Amino acid sequence: MLDLSITIENIVIIGAFSENINLETANQKLENSKRNWKKFPGLAYKLKNPPASFLLFNNGKFVCTGIKTKNKGQQAITNLLNLLKTKELVSEGCSFEWGVKNLVASVAISGASVSLETFTSEFESIYEPDRFPAAVYKPEDTKATFLVFLSGKLICSGIADEETLKNTVKKFCDQLEEKNTLQPTITAPNSD
Repeated sequence: MLDLSITIENIVIIGAFSENINLETANQKLENSKRNWKKFPGLAYKLKNPPASFLLFNNGKFVCTGIKTKNKGQQAITNLLNLLKTKELVSEGCSFEWGVKNLVASVAISGASVSLETFTSEFESIYEPDRFPAAVYKPEDTKATFLVFLSGKLICSGIADEETLKNTVKKFCDQLEEKNTLQPTITAPNSD
């Protein structure tokens, strides 16, 4: 039985305010907003409390990243909406809908590293060590994508709920073990 440590590193939330937002006016009224209309149709804004990054669009849609829990995400959206109301960018009656689009998690397999040579021969993956230090693997039966590092660390993305994420990671790590791609981590002895 593998000892796994799964940590949510980032949650990507998508949603929409119930009203359109004039991005030119928003760019003038919101400190720390950034735009480049020639390259991208949205407005980037960094909220300080809680720290979160938003992409805002004219039609009221938004993307929120940089948070690690759903509660912090909802708090960030609520705080942004209150700011938009204060700056008179939306009416007092404006509301929002939101949902988690993607979770990004780091996974540590305690006491094990991954033989990337064995891994790439057993799993259909992309591994170009001169370009990127991890193998990229997308299982056919899930929306997940894994980055597999020699150190035994994994990154998993593409799943929208925590329970599915945990089950997908466990299933994948069981496959790593079954196909003998894991090796014990060698630790140096203490020299006293």
